[in-house]
Amino acid sequence: MPKPWLKPWLKPWLKPWRRLRDRSQARVRGWALRRQGHDPARVTLASRRIYILPTAAGLVFAAMVATMLAGAMNYNNNLGFALAFLLAGVGIVAIYHSHRALTGLHVHYLGTDPVYAGDAAQSRIALVNDTDAPRDEVFLDWAGGVPVAGGTGALDARTVRLPLPTARRGLLPLPGLRISTRGPLGLTRAWAWVHLDEQAVVYPRPADSSPPAAAPSRTSADGFAHPGEEEFAGLRPWRAGDPPRRIAWRASARTGALVVRDYRGGAVPDEQWIDWDALPASDVETRVARLARLVLDAAAAGLAWGLRVPGATIPPGRGPEHLHRCLRVLATAGAVAP
Repeated sequence: MPKPWLKPWLKPWLKPWRRLRDRSQARVRGWALRRQGHDPARVTLASRRIYILPTAAGLVFAAMVATMLAGAMNYNNNLGFALAFLLAGVGIVAIYHSHRALTGLHVHYLGTDPVYAGDAAQSRIALVNDTDAPRDEVFLDWAGGVPVAGGTGALDARTVRLPLPTARRGLLPLPGLRISTRGPLGLTRAWAWVHLDEQAVVYPRPADSSPPAAAPSRTSADGFAHPGEEEFAGLRPWRAGDPPRRIAWRASARTGALVVRDYRGGAVPDEQWIDWDALPASDVETRVARLARLVLDAAAAGLAWGLRVPGATIPPGRGPEHLHRCLRVLATAGAVAP
């Protein structure tokens, strides 16, 4: 982002520069991917995959040392030679330590927690240091993301939760993981790319309320779905006169307000079917959002439910595992909007 002290006339000149920078970085990432290929869930950083370049401070430092050396040569000053060579040696040692901070570091991918579309997924990355030297000032980030500190002590390990933005439902391939350091003096920047062949699951964002015409149907003894005399139609706010047995206590504790299970008819069915074809005609994303809401409402009500979508049928069940299985199917149901 432009600094607030930049003059307005300077800001338009930054946009082409940023586009050029982003395009160049994308080309470099593509070259690194072609050179290294995809990595497994566990990888050790070798020397050949570590890149080092000077920072802005490093370039100024190098220019200063070159100027001092030129002045010492011009005036034949031995103290000037000694200081210039000493500072050059410090810069070389900084390069060595930057390279050493990453070489041999073990990177373990521990998975990414599923989230709803629009939320940031949390990827767990473990860094294992099996040497007797600490690896300070190590940072991790996805390509173009915000760096997160991941330094480890000697003979130590650290698990870093790295946020990954999501925009839509489906299976999200993980972008390139960059592990970098500017230590110890900030004169150089060393980094390595890890291209994980993994995907994050992004659940559909549920609709705000259940569609009134999409009440699930019960399963009769003949194995076919029929509309029951009382069918679960979702959750609604508590109103005076609602019987206590219909209060969804778990959902109420989660939302902080009393909600009750809403039914249509006379007897509570044992099993519910949430069917793609039972919804009113609408676009794919709207249907998926409404189905996700019905699934969450059925889970909050403690009911057993099944799910039917094009290409997949999940038999009735209940519990967290069944809920996540249904949401995962909904994440890839139909054609994901571009």
